[in-house]
Amino acid sequence: MGKLGKIFFVMSGISLVSFALVRFLLGAWVPFLWLALGLFVGFMLAAFWIDRKFYKEFLSMKTTRQGMSMGGMIGLVLVLVIAVNFIAVRKYWTFDFSLAKVNSLSDQSVKLLKDLKEDLHVIYFYKNGTEGVENLKRSFTDLMRKYQDQSERIKLEFVEINERPDLTEKYNIKQGTQVVIMEYEGRQNRIEKAEEQEITSGIVKVTRASEKKVYLLTGHAELDVQPAKDGASIAMLKELLTGNRYSVLEHSFTKSTMVPADADMLFIIGPRMNFLDVEVKAIEDYLRKGGNVILALSTGFKTGLEPILKKVGVTAQNNYIATILQTPMGIGVDPRFARGSVFSSTHQITKPFAGNQFMVFRLPTALNKSEPLPAGITAEELVKTSESAMAFTDTKFDKTGVKGPFTLALALKGKYDSNATQDFNLLVFGDANFLNDQYLYQNLNRDLALNSVAFLSKDENLISISPKEVEMTQMNLSEMQFLLLIFGFIIPLPILFFVSGGVLWYRRRYS
Repeated sequence: MGKLGKIFFVMSGISLVSFALVRFLLGAWVPFLWLALGLFVGFMLAAFWIDRKFYKEFLSMKTTRQGMSMGGMIGLVLVLVIAVNFIAVRKYWTFDFSLAKVNSLSDQSVKLLKDLKEDLHVIYFYKNGTEGVENLKRSFTDLMRKYQDQSERIKLEFVEINERPDLTEKYNIKQGTQVVIMEYEGRQNRIEKAEEQEITSGIVKVTRASEKKVYLLTGHAELDVQPAKDGASIAMLKELLTGNRYSVLEHSFTKSTMVPADADMLFIIGPRMNFLDVEVKAIEDYLRKGGNVILALSTGFKTGLEPILKKVGVTAQNNYIATILQTPMGIGVDPRFARGSVFSSTHQITKPFAGNQFMVFRLPTALNKSEPLPAGITAEELVKTSESAMAFTDTKFDKTGVKGPFTLALALKGKYDSNATQDFNLLVFGDANFLNDQYLYQNLNRDLALNSVAFLSKDENLISISPKEVEMTQMNLSEMQFLLLIFGFIIPLPILFFVSGGVLWYRRRYS
């Protein structure tokens, strides 16, 4: 290579560096960059032209051709590896070999994601410096990656609240960490618990275009909608339903002797006063038209709704069910609650519940279904107590109690009578207090309430997902089996590896 060629190479390098520095410092394209780019190309071509004989001889050498062949092979392999990784990032499959499928989404979540027509934007708000913020972000990312594996419509964004005050104000973010906003077709939903149950439920809410109407019946001393200091109201239930995109309204038969025509559901929660005949007729007419009703009873009160229950094959025993405890002093009665721990494994409402889960009821009454049921009516026992429960005729809890199990919730369906035009759905609960502010968020009460509403509104996707628990594989060994494991496997195996390694070393060392 000649001296002039080297100078041209140096000048081309200076031109390239000048081009890069000016572009980086200005952050935009300016006319000077054309000059620097032109000088770089010109000096480079001049250097090659001046020493063209040198390069021709260099390229014709055997070692150069072999090196270029090897370089081409390396380049081809590199391109192939990049292409494989590029495709793998966008198209890949995952396999879940865990027994409880804890590393994959439920079928319900997968089906919901497949139905997305537009992009679903998920915004995770966090605050730097908050204890455990990185672990929370990592856990949320791992969870959302499962959703993104199923649908390219999931768009995830992380927002630090101090860096984006505009978004913090827009979405009214007051909590520092673990607040998630979902947006879909202009609709929003907010969740504060990063679990599959909550994420999937939030997607259902934000993707649902219309709100269904729930009417709370008033005028018979039902549980009050306004908050009460003793927690005996259903204000939290109303807030919960509103947050799930249900329109919750109140209705009194003093305004109209008919159930509103636009009612998707009618709630009768804890009535303690008699219904007039005209009011009973209004409820019957609603059932004849295929109405959806939740009736939660108050133990110890007759309301005049007994004929409706009798007509569908249900009798409320009007007794008080409590939990029986084994104490050092003998058998005792816990009047605070009764557990509903036996669920129907086939009905949509209770099918997700399993294991050691239970509902908490406050002195419920037992429900009996007649045998046989009226023609055209089907009934399924949703929730029952265990045998540890006992029913009493009054709250003195004397020794005349009857042992369980008892049915606490029934799902009934069918045509109300010969004049009915459609099948009704009626959910009867032997207690109303499990829906009040004090008990709603205890154990599975909230899930039972939401699942019941989702079932009646035909929003099957809102049926809550049973939490997945890691299943442990236990190995129960007898004493003889344990000794065989120790002396037949655990101890001999490392000795065998040690001896084999020594033999191989000796043979290679002295061969």
